Amino acid sequence: MIDIHTHILPHVDDGARDLTESLAMARMAVADGLTHLFATPHHRDYTPLSRQEVMERTAQLQAELDQAGIPLTLLPGHEVRLYDDMFDDWDNHRAGSLGNSRYVLAEPLFSHYDKQTDAMLFELFERGYTPIMAHPERIRPIQDNLTLIEPFLAAGGLTQITATSLTGNNDWRAKKVAETMLRNGMAHIIASDAHHSYHRPPTLTAARDAAAAIVGLEQATAMVSARPLAIVKNEPVIIATVFI
Repeated sequence: MIDIHTHILPHVDDGARDLTESLAMARMAVADGLTHLFATPHHRDYTPLSRQEVMERTAQLQAELDQAGIPLTLLPGHEVRLYDDMFDDWDNHRAGSLGNSRYVLAEPLFSHYDKQTDAMLFELFERGYTPIMAHPERIRPIQDNLTLIEPFLAAGGLTQITATSLTGNNDWRAKKVAETMLRNGMAHIIASDAHHSYHRPPTLTAARDAAAAIVGLEQATAMVSARPLAIVKNEPVIIATVFI
């Protein structure tokens, strides 16, 4: 399995606090069956890292994993916050895609989703990228009205739902929306959005199994393996949608 959304880099954002926690998260990921994991620090609000700095820190953490004998491959990325001036950050290399791929992990603001949000997503399309919307099931306006993201989906956009939205009981609304998205073919990838070893951990098996109860094991497995692997390889993500 491959996780495209984590905050495993230490001392960067609201994720891993130090190297010890990063290593603990990596061990949990391997124990759960993960082979690859994208390090996707927030591009805003915390320590700003250029694309080059994310690559360097990811390589440094990879060296620590190798030394510790943890068989996990790390890849660099950003969780790109869709602020009004996001493209200023993008053009100045303070935000970037997943690895060297065409795919961008794009996070709407939790409090609103408007025409400007759509405009930024569609500019990514125009620049030759494929946006992957991070955890739409947790965005309040989308929770209230799933039709907001229909133009984005119709244009070829992808969505990433968070594992604990399917397995946890703390956010019933996100769980309900995630399940609705699965039933309606609106959810494409499951990722952990891991921040710690104890809160939102880097594990996907339980969420895959929860999704399988809705869309079947083949579809659920594709959400944590074949589709993320296509992102790693910078190949087209194949969606064989099954409506329930």
